[in-house]
Amino acid sequence: MSQLDELRRIIVGGNADQLADLKNRIESLEHRTNDVAEVLSPAIDKELASGGDRLVESFKEPVSRSLKQAIRTEPAEYAEILYPVMAPSIRRAISQAISSLLLTINRSIDSATSVSAWKLRMQSWRTGVPYAELALRQSLVYRVEHVYLIHRDTGLLIKEISSSDTQTLDSDAIGAMFSAIQSFVQDSFTAGNDSRLTDLKVGEYNVWVAHGAQTMLACVITGDAPEALKQDLYDTLDQIRTDYSIEIARFQGDSSSFDGADLAMSNLLQVRLKDIDEKQAARKSKVPLWPFLILAAVLLFVGYHWFERKTLLDTANHLLDNQPGIATTHLFWEDDKIVVQGLRDPDAKIPFATLESYGISESQIDLRTIPFRSLEVGMELQRFTEELELPSGVYLSEREGSIYLYGEAPFLWLQHNNNRIRQLAADRRLNISQLSPSYESVSDLLEQSFSKEDLARLKMSSLVVDEQSVLVVGGQLDIQSLTILQVMFANSDWVRLNVQPRPLKSES
Repeated sequence: MSQLDELRRIIVGGNADQLADLKNRIESLEHRTNDVAEVLSPAIDKELASGGDRLVESFKEPVSRSLKQAIRTEPAEYAEILYPVMAPSIRRAISQAISSLLLTINRSIDSATSVSAWKLRMQSWRTGVPYAELALRQSLVYRVEHVYLIHRDTGLLIKEISSSDTQTLDSDAIGAMFSAIQSFVQDSFTAGNDSRLTDLKVGEYNVWVAHGAQTMLACVITGDAPEALKQDLYDTLDQIRTDYSIEIARFQGDSSSFDGADLAMSNLLQVRLKDIDEKQAARKSKVPLWPFLILAAVLLFVGYHWFERKTLLDTANHLLDNQPGIATTHLFWEDDKIVVQGLRDPDAKIPFATLESYGISESQIDLRTIPFRSLEVGMELQRFTEELELPSGVYLSEREGSIYLYGEAPFLWLQHNNNRIRQLAADRRLNISQLSPSYESVSDLLEQSFSKEDLARLKMSSLVVDEQSVLVVGGQLDIQSLTILQVMFANSDWVRLNVQPRPLKSES
């Protein structure tokens, strides 16, 4: 050990190892990470317990950016997470829209069929005022007199606005009443907490309520308000929830932090009155009814003509596209004819009889197709049927996408079509595993060339060779008869010979 090292040991002493360990701890990223992890969670808990907002403000921007980026990257996953929360609100909005639609339809039907509706139409024709405007005067006269923003859990009134010329109501009593009625409805008529009171009638007043997660917005209406007002209620409530989310979460009865909410609520103080000047409307020019009737008749005729032509076009397209050997690409009307563009096999048949039954004559079809060779099973089946001229006992059919030629066929027909049949079978376009020559045709052919004595020496049997059924002729014949037999069935794929020469009789 050098003198310098000895001097360092004397001065520093036992702290050298501790200093080295401390240096290693500071320079090591893993150690520093573990140190921060140990104090991070208690520090966050202590800051939240103290009620300070510094931590919330610090985390607001990075959390907001991270959440936006995560939603853009994985929208499907976040949609699945938010679905249980958003689904009830979506269902209520859809239900509200359907109810509004049904109410509008009911009013339209009622206005089109009632006696008062016909009176209004006569008045509209006489004064020149549109019928819709006259009907609107009678059905949509209303006024929103009070609007209340209420905290759902406590029933406390957060904000209230009223029309200037309406009677002031007890705000606290109104909030308590809504909460009490809501609790009564849930306890008495429903099994869960999802069902909420949305409509209430008290004397001549209608009360409509829009519900949020922590607040509800109610308005007191005189007369019959349009269903669109309910959508305005929910839009206003959503705006307040967005602008005052923190204030709503911390609400304990102090409504001073909601001073700006009355501006959004004031849009709901809507009024519709019967104040249209009838004399001024009577001076408007009268619009005769007959041009509209003529226009309606023309539109009805044109619409029916278009629908009829469209139906015929779709029918022709369906029938031709399902016909073997025809592939349509485009069908359209031209000079009262249906022009057909696409591909057509020369052997394909146009189903004119079927088209005629649907009102499409042969003269209405203008084929502008390109010829091609179709290998569709249906087209092949039609082509083979015409080409082979099937005899009695032989059949063609489609099974699981393949064409089968089967049955007991006459030997001469098999010999005549043998090359073509074998070629189609080799190309896997025809399955002949169940095709065989008939006993009767071979037996008749033998009877024409041999005597009864020779026939008695022959016998026939069936044999499967290479998955193909053939007839085997066995027995004994003299040399001359055997030669005739071999010439008769020479090079036949359907009859095999197993005939032996008959020994000659020895001379005595």
